[in-house]
Amino acid sequence: MNALLALHRIGPYHDARFQAALAHLDLEVLETRPHSQEYPWSFQPAGTYRRHALHGAAGPEQDPHALSLERQLSALLDGLQPDVVLTVGWADRAYRQLLRQAQLCRIPVVLIADSRWRDRPRQRLQEWSKRLLLRHFSAALVAGRESRSYLEGLGFPPPAIFQPWDVVDNAFFAAEAARARGESAPPPLIGQHHLICVGRAIPEKNLDGLLDGYAAYQHQGGGWGLRLIGSGGEGPQAGPLRKGIARLPRPEWVRLEPFLDQHAVARAYGLASALVLPSRKDTWGLVVNEAMAAGLPVIVSTACGCAADLITPGETGWLFDPADPAQLSAALHRAEAQPPPQRAAMVAAARRRLEAFSLAAFAGGLKQAVHQAYRHPRVARGAASLALALACRLEDLPIQGRNASRL
Repeated sequence: MNALLALHRIGPYHDARFQAALAHLDLEVLETRPHSQEYPWSFQPAGTYRRHALHGAAGPEQDPHALSLERQLSALLDGLQPDVVLTVGWADRAYRQLLRQAQLCRIPVVLIADSRWRDRPRQRLQEWSKRLLLRHFSAALVAGRESRSYLEGLGFPPPAIFQPWDVVDNAFFAAEAARARGESAPPPLIGQHHLICVGRAIPEKNLDGLLDGYAAYQHQGGGWGLRLIGSGGEGPQAGPLRKGIARLPRPEWVRLEPFLDQHAVARAYGLASALVLPSRKDTWGLVVNEAMAAGLPVIVSTACGCAADLITPGETGWLFDPADPAQLSAALHRAEAQPPPQRAAMVAAARRRLEAFSLAAFAGGLKQAVHQAYRHPRVARGAASLALALACRLEDLPIQGRNASRL
């Protein structure tokens, strides 16, 4: 079967997934914002799938104007004639217009989504409009339990929902981390044993809360350093972050670093002793997948979407309330005090859990979603058709930043 998948821009995660999908599908990929810097990847896709791109947008984080967008998408569908179309959300005008064009061509559409009910305050009218728009999708591919539950709550039929979407190349991270352990010395200043946190200095990542918990950990005799990757001198929170570090009992134990590419991050996992992800809000948290694959124990905020699927406390990692620094401090001490046999057992259990979130699992879920849509297409009429027509005339829905391609 021939499938066309639309997303902002292909990154290393997507490239690995799409290459895996080729085992089941003839895949074409449309980049709706090919120059986006939402994630500053220095990366060129290596996959053998065919790539297409929209052009003519006023800026890298925008879609082309309405008439150009309609013409480009219409020509693309006419030329490719895919059996199924997939869109990574619907917040962008490009996704909604592609959905409408596919409906006009009688091509079934699959929704890819990882949004959860608790990601943001919900308004009744907006949720009702989503129910109408969802009638145009014939299947869905979701991240995990919470995103599945959200779609079901919006009336999407459970048998047409498949997973997983949020996966990484587990074998790559395992191999690179092992290579780093065998070749490299730990980073200077933070010592042989240190925690690693990967994320931008933005409020959602709760780095101030991390420093509160880490300060308590230091006051209580904790001896591990902290390596903050992706937050060095970037974002509106970078200044307060540096001030927070300066107030620690041992500020020299903390190291700030900028965004690193996938190879460098994988090697950083290999040198660390545990990952901590303190987010106040995180739709999934792919760094947890990465760290678990790399063989690290993980300390994860309960606000992260991956927590429900990947973390069994004490077995595959530890959980904490991101609003409670004392819980975080306690988890840091548990990680430091963990005997080597228990650590090995936790790492092994985490890697077994990841088998359901592998590239092969993604490719299988994608295949199921595509075949479900092709065999059981849903045709929306009446109010649902009107809702989609009106949505195509709107600019991007008010979902910005990291969630711009999600529900």
